[in-house]
Amino acid sequence: MISVGSGSAGAVLANRLSKDPSNSVLLLEAGRECPSLADVPVAPAFLLQTESDWSYKTEPQHACCSIFKDKAMRWPSGKCFGGTSSINYMAYCRGNRHDYDDWAKKGCTGWSYRDVLPYFIKSENNLNEKNRKSGYHGTQGELYVSDVNTTLGSAVFVAAAKELNYPVIDVNGKKQLGVTETHQATVYRGHRWSTARAFLDPVQSRSNLHIADNAHVHRVIIENGRAVGVEMERGGKVIVVKAKKEVILSAGAIGSPQILLLSGIGPKAHLDSLGIPVVADLPVGENLQDHTFVFVDYYTNVTLGHSIETLESIETQLKYSLLGQGPLTMTGLAEGIGFFRTKWQQDNSADIQLHMLWILIGHTKKVDSRMVYNINPESWKPMEKAHEGKLGFSVMVTLLRPRSRGVLQLRSKDPRDQPIIDPKYFSAERDIDVYEEGIKITKKLASTNAFKQYDTKPVVYAVPHCQGLTYDSEEYWRCIIRSNVLTIYHPTGTCKMGAVDDPTAVVDPELRVKGIQGLRVADASIMPDVPAGNTNAPSIMVGEKAADLILGTNSVKDIPLPADIAAPEIISKVVF
Repeated sequence: MISVGSGSAGAVLANRLSKDPSNSVLLLEAGRECPSLADVPVAPAFLLQTESDWSYKTEPQHACCSIFKDKAMRWPSGKCFGGTSSINYMAYCRGNRHDYDDWAKKGCTGWSYRDVLPYFIKSENNLNEKNRKSGYHGTQGELYVSDVNTTLGSAVFVAAAKELNYPVIDVNGKKQLGVTETHQATVYRGHRWSTARAFLDPVQSRSNLHIADNAHVHRVIIENGRAVGVEMERGGKVIVVKAKKEVILSAGAIGSPQILLLSGIGPKAHLDSLGIPVVADLPVGENLQDHTFVFVDYYTNVTLGHSIETLESIETQLKYSLLGQGPLTMTGLAEGIGFFRTKWQQDNSADIQLHMLWILIGHTKKVDSRMVYNINPESWKPMEKAHEGKLGFSVMVTLLRPRSRGVLQLRSKDPRDQPIIDPKYFSAERDIDVYEEGIKITKKLASTNAFKQYDTKPVVYAVPHCQGLTYDSEEYWRCIIRSNVLTIYHPTGTCKMGAVDDPTAVVDPELRVKGIQGLRVADASIMPDVPAGNTNAPSIMVGEKAADLILGTNSVKDIPLPADIAAPEIISKVVF
């Protein structure tokens, strides 16, 4: 078998498929080993726009993004072992149970919450003692999940939520609505625990697992309706490698559809326009979704987190280097996390996620946000100037259930050319409505006694495109949302999974590409709808379940489920 991509799902697949010594597995990774800086939890931003990042860029956006150069946003994506799990912010949030039940209702048989929960549990080794006893978490898996090192800001955020009667919960437990006192991440002993560390490093010595780095796959070779191998470039040479059993694409929501399109699998009109022979007319590249966020900033009279000087001190660096402890073990800048439901969400699940950051974005010059996100310097300077000498914090208001859908297409027949990525942000106006409600939640939190004791005051943005609008008016916030929206880099959906007779689906519920034998896709691209959480954990789950589908096994049959997850026959009695 040939598996393309060693990211969140691909690393899991390589591990599980090669467990049986009778299987010979070739894992192809376009990048190489990530630099040692990737192991430092606080440093993700320093990995962006490096050789460990594909450094994608969107097409100019018509309905938003005025602060960006050419109205185009950068999209980070991991290009090293572990993929994006090696450059992300390590949050471990699976999404809501309704997400997966909705997948099943839409024709993805075998992907309900009850079906996928055991695969989440299988991978995980949760180090929080309370979570280990809850029934929702794993204790034997390779993926370490631990509590994030937090500061005063997190405690204030939780106290504010309690004042407003929001419950304190485990976001991966029985209920998702509420805030967490123990923000969890894929961190072990103070170091990032990527899927490369968890699933590849322990099995590299297997004689039946062959791993090739710097191997850029151009296309899948298809003969008589069957995938028989791949064409790849390595060391300046184009090489063809054959597969006796299957080819599995786990190159991510950008890489996998690009490879399929280059292989002649995709919309006929698009392939015809590029002169690519059509092998299968499927909606590859459509249904593109992404999570975005908007910053809402507040000034305070004290620092609620660590100062930049503390992070840069010799003492802090020695504490991390020698003990794996201290401020550098924090996951980027985010601490407090909460999930909230606005009036626009019909079921009892979240449509807004809040991350509290203990620093004002744009406050530090050490991470040039203009470069990371492609922001126009003239749009960013007013914010930097306003923050000079100020203390405060930022809240990331994240849209969990975007209605907007984008598209990915080929720019040319050259596999070295980046694809056309058009997320079509805010093509659905309702997304802005939901954002407005999310911002209202942050204002309520900031108005609590928990925050008032630190003289918390809102920042009035000096965004050039919103000048002249009355602060806190509906017009003001809608302008801020459109201008300042950013990606949280959670692209999904471009090789959508669905029922065999679903014309909008690319793969069936067993992840087989429709109409092609011996070819599957297993990564975030198969998700019909983006989960209401972070996408790393769900992608790992996809890798786990894909391995069982490929091998024809049931590796989770003995994993017990929590007591409140009813058996199918009980559910039937309740419904009928």
